Amino acid sequence: MPTYRKRAGAYSYGHGVGLLLLDARAPFVPGDVGNATSYEYPVLYKTVPGLTTNACLGGEAGWEQAVVDAARALEKEGAKGLSSDCGFMIQFQEVVADAVDIPVALSSLLQLPMMARCLDPEATIGILTADDTVLTQDMLKRYGLDVPNPIVIRGPQDEPEFNEAIMLAGPEGSPSMSLDSDRIRDEAVKTARAMQDEHPEMAAVLIECSIMPPYAKAVQEAIDLPCFNFIDVIDYMHAGTRQRAYRGGY
Repeated sequence: MPTYRKRAGAYSYGHGVGLLLLDARAPFVPGDVGNATSYEYPVLYKTVPGLTTNACLGGEAGWEQAVVDAARALEKEGAKGLSSDCGFMIQFQEVVADAVDIPVALSSLLQLPMMARCLDPEATIGILTADDTVLTQDMLKRYGLDVPNPIVIRGPQDEPEFNEAIMLAGPEGSPSMSLDSDRIRDEAVKTARAMQDEHPEMAAVLIECSIMPPYAKAVQEAIDLPCFNFIDVIDYMHAGTRQRAYRGGY
């Protein structure tokens, strides 16, 4: 057996990816970024105290140091890569990447340039986001995610279940303290279908919101297009930091 040495700041070991959490007490169902059973490898969570959904989506100033502190704590505890549970954490991507010595992919939106390179430059890409009044093409450009492709952005922020269970969730939880997963699925599918009806030329969809990976299959089946979600970018992060050995016949 090899000799192992304790790591300063570590309380447990073997974690693959560290995940920064918003300070929001919504239920995290299987498939959600905030549910540890969504992964086939160990993950480690750290909440950024006070950084609510509305504060993050609204780009509220003054949170950089708190996010960096949480990221450094995850690194110190042994995380090999970092991500988050909100695509709007893209606003902290650069400052966190500069602050730690491990790979950082805080947002599912980082997949947009790769998707664009996989498609014809004239192919339309849809983005299914939490709130399309906040995620704009100007915001994408501001964070270096501008691509030549036409972009369509839609969100279910005004749908009743998504609004109450997710958008209004704070440190003490959503007003109802519950989440009807079937209704969220139906609202996500409804939003995706509306986006496709308005833009039948759409070639692929990027699902920004960390709540929506459990419904990505239903969305894909409804619109019959390639769909990429938040878990995909986290799996990619893990694969790059923990390569596996291959076994088989030849």
